[in-house]
Amino acid sequence: MRRLAVALLIALAPCAKVATGQEPSNLAASTSRVSRRGPIEWREEWLLAQPRLTLPATSPDLLPPGETRLRLDFDWGNDFGWSQDVAGEHPEDRRFLVDGEHHTLDVTLEHGLTSRLEIGGRVPVHWRGGGLLDGWIEGFHRIGFPNNARDQFVQGRLRVEGRSEDLLPVEWTGAGGVGLGKLELDARVGLAGSARASPWRMSVIGRVALPTGTGTFSGGGLELGAQLLAAHPLGTSFDLFLGAGAVHSSTTEYQGLVYEGNRGHGFVAVEWRPWRAWSVLAQLDAAGRQIDDVADYPGVHSYLRLGAKVQIGERWELEAGFSENIWHQQATTDFGIRTGLTRRF
Repeated sequence: MRRLAVALLIALAPCAKVATGQEPSNLAASTSRVSRRGPIEWREEWLLAQPRLTLPATSPDLLPPGETRLRLDFDWGNDFGWSQDVAGEHPEDRRFLVDGEHHTLDVTLEHGLTSRLEIGGRVPVHWRGGGLLDGWIEGFHRIGFPNNARDQFVQGRLRVEGRSEDLLPVEWTGAGGVGLGKLELDARVGLAGSARASPWRMSVIGRVALPTGTGTFSGGGLELGAQLLAAHPLGTSFDLFLGAGAVHSSTTEYQGLVYEGNRGHGFVAVEWRPWRAWSVLAQLDAAGRQIDDVADYPGVHSYLRLGAKVQIGERWELEAGFSENIWHQQATTDFGIRTGLTRRF
C-alpha cells in the first residue's frame, strides 16, 4: 500500500512544479487555513452497478454564487467475483460468476446559484467487455493483496452467470459494448456552517437519474438519490468528510436480474494537505445489497480508495487515484484507477 501511495505522489510531482499554490476561489467554503478540495467523487462502476445510480463521496462545500465548475473524469476498473464450491472453471456448484472490465468517461457541470444552492448535471459514456487487465492484476496482487484465485479462471472474457435461491439459472441479458449512461441532475443545498461560525459544514444533495442510456446501457427506469454530507477540520492540514444517503429505483428488474429497490450508501474520507497546492485523500465507501435474486450474492459492498488532487494555476485541478476491494471481494471492482481534470470559470 505504501509503495502505491509513493508511486502516485511521484506520478503527480511534475504538476506540483507548475502549481502556483494559490487557493481555490471558493474560500468562503473552507474552514481551514488552506482551502480543502474534498473527496474524489468516485462512483461504483462494478459491472452490475455501472448502469445504475450510485452515490459518490463528495464535499458539503458549495460553489460561490456565479461560479461554474467543469470536470472530466475517466474510470477504468477490473471486475471479478464468484461463489462456487471450488475455484476455477469446473466447479460442481457455481452460485454466481461476474468477470469483466469497465470504462467510464463522464462530464460533470456544476454552477453556484446562491450562497445556499448549487445545481449540476453529469453525462457518462460507459463501456464494458473482457478487457486487458486480468494478467496485469495478477502481478499487482503479488505485492500483498489477496488475488481471489484469479489465476484459476479463464482471462479476458465478459461473463455474468448465476443461480437463484432455488438454484435455477439466472440469465443476464446485458452485453459488452459502449453507450451513453443515464443523465444525472442534482441540487446541493447548504444547511449549516460558515467560514467564521461553527467548524461543521453540512449540506444535502438530491439526484435524479433519467433513463436516457443507449445501447446495452439503455433502460433501467427513473432513479432518485439523496445524501446528507458533513465536513469538519482536523487542525490546519486535515479535514474529515462524512456522508450517508440512499437511492430509490422505480424499476427493480433490469437485464435479467432483480435489483434492490432501495439501497443505502455511506462514506468516510480524510484529506491531508502536505503542501498548499496538494491534497492527499483516503476514502472508505460502502453500500448495501445490490442484487436480490442471485444465490450467495453479498449484501455489503465496500472500497478503499487512495488518491491526490493537485492545484494547477488558479483555476485548474488534476486528480488521480486507485481503488481496491479489501473486504467483500465478490461483488466489487477488484482494482480500479481514476483520473480527472477540473476547470473553474
